[in-house]
Amino acid sequence: MRNYFETQRVNWKTWNPNQIIFKSNRLIKKLMPEDNILSWTSKGDRDTKMCQRTGGKAIVGHGNHTYYSREKYKGVMVQLKDMNSDFPSANIDFIDCSPRKDSVGNQVGSLDILIYLNSFHSPYEWIRCPKTNNWITKPNGNVAPIEEGYRMCYGGQGDANSMAFQEFQELIQITESVRNFLVEVLVPAKNGEFDYQELMVA
Repeated sequence: MRNYFETQRVNWKTWNPNQIIFKSNRLIKKLMPEDNILSWTSKGDRDTKMCQRTGGKAIVGHGNHTYYSREKYKGVMVQLKDMNSDFPSANIDFIDCSPRKDSVGNQVGSLDILIYLNSFHSPYEWIRCPKTNNWITKPNGNVAPIEEGYRMCYGGQGDANSMAFQEFQELIQITESVRNFLVEVLVPAKNGEFDYQELMVA
């Protein structure tokens, strides 16, 4: 199976298409190569598995618990959400724990940056229920076009995750490519309208 992200217009530098890792679910298993899928139960579980997968050094700690060092941990971790909605969304965690230095050898901090890629296709409004007088939500009925309805939010990491401008541009480009994946692959597949031959290796 072809990795969709190999065809995206991204200036790959910090990350690469093989480092786009989706949290496992039934549909994603049909849409992405096995190497781009990981099953996890929590952020800690995910990080432990990724440290092992990326070749971290095994360390036996308290109570003979084995964990793995983080210096090789790098990935774009994508967790799909709202899969039962018309427009599923995604949380995208950009991680780079590798040793990082600038051009003159100064140490540069690691990255752990969360981007929310959410659906705003059909916003709801709060109204009073005429029967109970309680506040309830009501869709406004106007559905934005599929690409336009997806909007991104940058998580509040403050100055703990400083980036070079090129890295920030790469982050934006990868986020856009995830949006493209939702629009061109995931939503059509969810609706039974996707041609799986598009993902076959030529």
